Amino acid sequence: MCDALVWSFDVLTSIQWLELIKAVAPVATAIIAFLALRNWRRQDKAKREAEFLDSLIEATHDYVAEIPTPITLLEIARIGMASHASGESSDAAVFGAVTFIRQQGGDHAQRMLAALAATKSSMIKLRSLATKGQVFAFDDYANCMNAVAMLTWQYDRTEAFTALIGSSSLNWEHPEILRRLVDVMAIEPDEMRTCVRDNNIALIKFASDTYKLIYG
Repeated sequence: MCDALVWSFDVLTSIQWLELIKAVAPVATAIIAFLALRNWRRQDKAKREAEFLDSLIEATHDYVAEIPTPITLLEIARIGMASHASGESSDAAVFGAVTFIRQQGGDHAQRMLAALAATKSSMIKLRSLATKGQVFAFDDYANCMNAVAMLTWQYDRTEAFTALIGSSSLNWEHPEILRRLVDVMAIEPDEMRTCVRDNNIALIKFASDTYKLIYG
């Protein structure tokens, strides 16, 4: 037992510790640097993801605050169309719509165009962010993309409606023009508002869940 201890002590004292430390130090430094770099990359990725989510929520908030005005103007136009209808039939509804467009469509379209112009920037930003966000490969990002598509579709629908009611000189007896008129007449403002509300909630949920994954 004593001999073994003496042998062990001799071995330990014979090791050139300074040289060993010099040899091991670069390896240890490299490992520490690698771990530090990996941690920094993880933190940087989390920071960029959080910044993206912040921008997405801000753009969504701006758009959701602005799109109700064009929707309300669309609703007012539909009320104007209905007020000129001579009955409850579909033909009467189309007649009322054409009468409204010929008499007031141009002026009302100008108001709607102004409201859409005020909303366009937030709509473009929201679509752009949704496209850029694909690089992060978030879980369930398809839900986010779908919510943005549904939100901004309301802008497109209102824009199509505006273009038609602003074209008072069209040949309203042409079948294709009548078909387009019937299509825009079918747009329901309350359904649009519900769509905006539901998809705003969906985006907020996506952002909240993703924040938890980033910082959880």
